[in-house]
Amino acid sequence: MAIGQAIWAAAMSMLALVGAASAQDWSMSQFNGGSYFSATLAPIDGPGPALVCGERSPRGLSPAATGNLEPDITPVGAFRLYLSDRAIGAPAPQRMIRDDVLIVAGGSGYRLRGLRWNAAFSTWQIDLPATDPSFAAIAAAQEFELRYDGGVRRLSSAGFAAGVGGLSTYCQTMFASIGKPWPATQALPLARQTMRQLAEAGIRRSCGGAAYWTPEAILPAQIDGDGAEDIVVDWRGVTCTTGVPRPNCGAANCLVEVYISALYPRVGAPESTLALGVRLQPLTNGNDALAFAGSLGSCTRTVGQTRCETLSYWNGAALVPLR
Repeated sequence: MAIGQAIWAAAMSMLALVGAASAQDWSMSQFNGGSYFSATLAPIDGPGPALVCGERSPRGLSPAATGNLEPDITPVGAFRLYLSDRAIGAPAPQRMIRDDVLIVAGGSGYRLRGLRWNAAFSTWQIDLPATDPSFAAIAAAQEFELRYDGGVRRLSSAGFAAGVGGLSTYCQTMFASIGKPWPATQALPLARQTMRQLAEAGIRRSCGGAAYWTPEAILPAQIDGDGAEDIVVDWRGVTCTTGVPRPNCGAANCLVEVYISALYPRVGAPESTLALGVRLQPLTNGNDALAFAGSLGSCTRTVGQTRCETLSYWNGAALVPLR
């Protein structure tokens, strides 16, 4: 087997495992055999796309001398995206090109039009610009999906942002060393994560893995008045499937985390407090206040009723008690 094919076979072995999304990272590897160089970004474990760049090595050795007779040679300023047949299926008879595969990340879909079957590597491939918006969307999301006629694959994005950055730097440097500089292009801004995505990722991070929650555990709100959805996480309704089932609950109180869009990305952490519960209280300005349930010491009396809770609202910089 030629060196290039052996390297690709090793990369594809990482893509052969199929199933639901798991905690997986992306890893970049690089190779320079003297006749050709290449770099690959691929999931460490699980199905998913592999991004590759490659060209003649600046060392200038003969391919016959190195044995690399099937190298990856990619266009300037582009990555070659490979998808294993064991990830999205082998081609049907007479169907060597397909348009059914869709990358879905951050609420947007990116169709891979013109995926071509590579019989030598038993994989599908397409060349995409290094600034393709799908890469920025994957980097900004916690996970993404591969949708195709045969089903859906969910994958983690952990490590993708750093990996694609390293891949781009290496590829640009190597191409420039052989007199083929990449075009000067402005980097695409990473798509902003929603507060719901951040909240769900925070739950899984605190649980150290998968979790499930009741509908009341994640409350959509409008707290800061900026028009973007804010999220309140009530850990009373969250159960971790590994480790301690209720890591953020004590004998009475549970953690309440408030993801306020005005704080991201400047602060990048939720407001948090311990409470017996939480509910949303509409205000006259159209925003929501937070009513935290507490002990008898926090009771407030109104005509005909007693409520043991405190109200907090957004004052433009932080959550403060409503007096």
